[in-house]
Amino acid sequence: MAQIKKGTGLLLFLLVAGTVAGSVLTLIFDAFIPSGPLARIFLSNISIGSAAPTTFHLVLLDLSLGLSFHINILNVLGLFLGYYIYRNS
Repeated sequence: MAQIKKGTGLLLFLLVAGTVAGSVLTLIFDAFIPSGPLARIFLSNISIGSAAPTTFHLVLLDLSLGLSFHINILNVLGLFLGYYIYRNS
């Protein structure tokens, strides 16, 4: 039987798709779970990055760069799911 070659592109796609699925689940849980301990567990997040963009004033243009990640449990579960699908496909 021929084996399918798995590349890093597939891995990155599945990891991004897993985090997007985790974000969608976060929005669904936010809409349907009442506030309480379960909502605090699933909906609390950690922010990594800068709150304000960094601006570089160059001669010809102004360049603004900023990056921020908001990580919660459902995003991490989506990452693990994407990696699991990659390893078992």
